Amino acid sequence: MSEHVSTLSEVVIYIAPPATVRGRWRVRSDGRPEKEVETEHAAVAFAAEHTRMIENAGGVAIVKIERADGSWETFRT
Repeated sequence: MSEHVSTLSEVVIYIAPPATVRGRWRVRSDGRPEKEVETEHAAVAFAAEHTRMIENAGGVAIVKIERADGSWETFRT
């Protein structure tokens, strides 16, 4: 599956759960690593902050959270 190719005004933020029990939640923005955090709550909070920054710059952000079953939940701002 190929990653979403964004326009200049649209940014896709991915939140993925830890790959291992001791792993960290990973937040990526358009394929670039942004941050790794301890909890899903912290990952979502960081993604929300990152989204506000993008919106303040005139862009659009799409946030995708990977669920335990491998599906993605999508939020468009």
